[in-house]
Amino acid sequence: MDKITELWPTIFGVLVIVFIWFVIRRIFSAVSDRINNSEIYKEETVKVLQEIRDELKELNRKNSSGNL
Repeated sequence: MDKITELWPTIFGVLVIVFIWFVIRRIFSAVSDRINNSEIYKEETVKVLQEIRDELKELNRKNSSGNL
């Protein structure tokens, strides 16, 4: 029985370290997901802006050729 009571602090310490490791891992995973989502959002925004630019260029060409 004395051996078991001597091991309690070690067992408790290991459990605390494992718990903290899981919490930190969850936090880093959430941060990583946010970073990835923001990059995807930025890429999609750039694509939409490029499409708008192309449409405006085409409209500008049509208007300038119609005025001549």
